[in-house]
Amino acid sequence: MMRLVTKMLAVCLLLVLRVSHAQAVDPIRVCGDPNPVDWMTPEQRKDHYQTYRISGISIEIVKATFKVMGRSGTFIGSLPWNRCLSEVENGNVEFAMGAYFNEARSEIFDYSIHYNTLTPQIFYLKSKPVIAADLSELRHYRGCGLIGSSYSHYGLKEDELDLATGYDSLLRRLRAGRCDYFLEELEVISNFKKIGKNILAEPDIDHINAPWASAPSRYLITGKGRNSKLLEQVNHALEAVIKSGTAKKIWDVQIQNVPYKP
Repeated sequence: MMRLVTKMLAVCLLLVLRVSHAQAVDPIRVCGDPNPVDWMTPEQRKDHYQTYRISGISIEIVKATFKVMGRSGTFIGSLPWNRCLSEVENGNVEFAMGAYFNEARSEIFDYSIHYNTLTPQIFYLKSKPVIAADLSELRHYRGCGLIGSSYSHYGLKEDELDLATGYDSLLRRLRAGRCDYFLEELEVISNFKKIGKNILAEPDIDHINAPWASAPSRYLITGKGRNSKLLEQVNHALEAVIKSGTAKKIWDVQIQNVPYKP
């Protein structure tokens, strides 16, 4: 009888330890570029000071992915993009979200499946229109871009552009005549109206498609070879979030005027 009781106690203790271990699993740390407001927007109090709680498309899709996995996440929105990438590369943060693919980056990071595909655009002043049916024509103009962003899908390297630290600086450079255009995806710019900056409605700004550009997709990325099993779990869960229509529902809540493309 005592043996049976001892065995039962041992089994119960093992179950308690397993549950405790499952509960003690650390949240998955994820960082991202704080600039693209369509996917990571700091919430504001009534006094307009930013809080530390951030939300947006990528965060909500990643949260839904982690929920399928039975995991939670810690989202870091205070790091500049290059610092975010460095922290992921060094293993201090598990994932960066919202990353575009490029060959150089793929040598340092492993990529998830993509969860959103965007529309490449050329933005310019209406008073100085840009006419470019291909990359060779675009090179007749001076371009601007953002520090840390990838422009390989447009066929350009970062050193071919005058790089700004943020979108306000980008617009100032354009209006000051330092460049003739800047490159960005339609979905990113259209959703600036969420924070009261409706760039598409600015009377002096216009935009056209970049027909030669490859439509970029957004990915989660992790340090090369660092989180192979976790990345596999993320891919399975992310695929389920997309196929179930959850990702589209998140997109439709955040952006009403541009259709969701996985």
